[in-house]
Amino acid sequence: MTLKTISFFFLLLCFNLSGQNQKKADSLKHIFNEREIVSDSIATQLIAQIIVKSSSPEEILIYSDVLLQRSKQYKPIFYAIKAHNAKGVAYRLKGNLENSLKSLFKSASLASDNEYPVFEAEAYSEISNTYIANDDFSNSLIYQTKAIDIFRKQKINKRLCVALLNTGFNYYSIGELDTALQLYNEAAPIFDEVKMSIGKAYTIGNRALVYWKQGDFLKAEEGLFKAIHMLESLGDQFGMADYHNQLGSIYLEQNKIKETIFHTQKSLEMSENIGLKEQIRDASLLLSKLYTKKKDYKEALKYQAQYIVYKDSVQNKEQTRKIADIRTNFEVNLREKEIDLLEKREKLNTYYIIIAFILLILSITILFYFRQRFKTTKLIAFHQKKEHNDKIKNLLKSHETKVLQSIIQGKDNEKKRLAKELHNHFGSLLATIKVNVSRIEEHVIPNYKTLTDLVDKACTDIRNMSHSLHLGISEDFGLIHALRELRIHLEQSKELSVEFSASIDDGIIDFENEIIIYRIIQELVSNVLKHAKATKLSISLTFFSEESLINILVNDNGQGFDTEKEFHGMGLKSIKEIVTQHNGILSFDSNSVSGTTVNIDLPVTIKTNLI
Repeated sequence: MTLKTISFFFLLLCFNLSGQNQKKADSLKHIFNEREIVSDSIATQLIAQIIVKSSSPEEILIYSDVLLQRSKQYKPIFYAIKAHNAKGVAYRLKGNLENSLKSLFKSASLASDNEYPVFEAEAYSEISNTYIANDDFSNSLIYQTKAIDIFRKQKINKRLCVALLNTGFNYYSIGELDTALQLYNEAAPIFDEVKMSIGKAYTIGNRALVYWKQGDFLKAEEGLFKAIHMLESLGDQFGMADYHNQLGSIYLEQNKIKETIFHTQKSLEMSENIGLKEQIRDASLLLSKLYTKKKDYKEALKYQAQYIVYKDSVQNKEQTRKIADIRTNFEVNLREKEIDLLEKREKLNTYYIIIAFILLILSITILFYFRQRFKTTKLIAFHQKKEHNDKIKNLLKSHETKVLQSIIQGKDNEKKRLAKELHNHFGSLLATIKVNVSRIEEHVIPNYKTLTDLVDKACTDIRNMSHSLHLGISEDFGLIHALRELRIHLEQSKELSVEFSASIDDGIIDFENEIIIYRIIQELVSNVLKHAKATKLSISLTFFSEESLINILVNDNGQGFDTEKEFHGMGLKSIKEIVTQHNGILSFDSNSVSGTTVNIDLPVTIKTNLI
């Protein structure tokens, strides 16, 4: 058997599964012909049921035309859709594929225009089956896929399983057996779910054909016999005829001529009963060859003549294929235009989304830009204000330091003036008194000795006071000399032991720097005398000529102080400001055990005549 022969059965499936039963069709015809019905609407429904139940293509064509006339008169458009669909199936069963496609496309068009998606999908399924009859499996798959999509969307399981079964046959026909078997397996449980016994029978038969092509003849025979038995109980001669034909082909491959003839004749007999011309033609040709092989020329000639009769009655497929291809190309081009339009809309929507996204990003960028600019402007204003405040603070500090220096300088000048006054005026006056008193006889003045002692003590006190007030740096002697005099003066009290060391000679650094160093040490010594309660004091000066830096180290063994709390006192504060103003570094280490150590690194200027 050729593929053309076996394909005929499967294109009947959709039509058969609608509930074909010729006995019921005959009963319905009797009711209609005897005019036992009352209303026209009931009569129209009755005609639609006759079309569904009938197994005769000629009968289906007759009653489909009647249904079309009634649909024009009573206006229920779905009857027209059903009538065109039934005519398309009937024409296909008669081998008239051109008229079959015309009727089916008319049914699909009406269903689409009037928004009957299920009827549209049914028409697509039958169009697919007609393409199968024309061995055009690629176009068949296009329309079967359309039908499956609609059935899935509408959740019409009863039609979906049929479409899956027919699509499985398409893949079977082009040799994709695994895909075909997969679709059959998907359809099988749905047939059970919707309780469609005839569909289950066809699923079993279709699987058997796959097993045949896979080389498993035993499973193929078992499946086909089981399918035939199930279809016989259902009264379906279409499936039985073709499955007998398939059994004949299976036995032919095994060279079982007797079995082949039996099942092929069985198929031919059923095909003649229901008028399947193409099936009759192909079966007749095969039987003619089989009887020739058996040398039964009489039977061979009979079937050869029958083949020739039916060969001319079957429409030329090449012409039908051209017509089908024209229609399919129209459908495909229309679909492509719809896809192009959809793609253009999607592209346009994409452009709108991109533009909106760009505008959003631009808006966010502008927002962040101005926000950042505002923050930057605010930060700049803050820094400018801080810088301005720092400048004012520095000016105030500088002014305060200058005021302190002026106060210190004023004190120094005042001390010098007082020392000079005491030395030049009061010192001279007391010296004159002393000279005059010494010229007086002792017996002349009572308490002469007491008087001279008082005058000597007054002279000594005036001299010491003058020396104390005038204690400091002299441009004639310098810093080191002044500090040594300071040490001598401090030790006169006998309460404080003072050590002094210096690694620098007088006259090396600028006189102004010497005054600053002396004032710093003087202020530190003053703090020791006032607060430390120390018994030992150490003063050290170290000069680093390469860095133009002098290190001042002052240490006492006193009680120490809290540098965090007491550092803000007037004396220490003025020292810190003087050191900071001259770019120096000041550090304190103070505790009750080891006393206080002050370490100062102070940049100095070397006298120009030494460079």
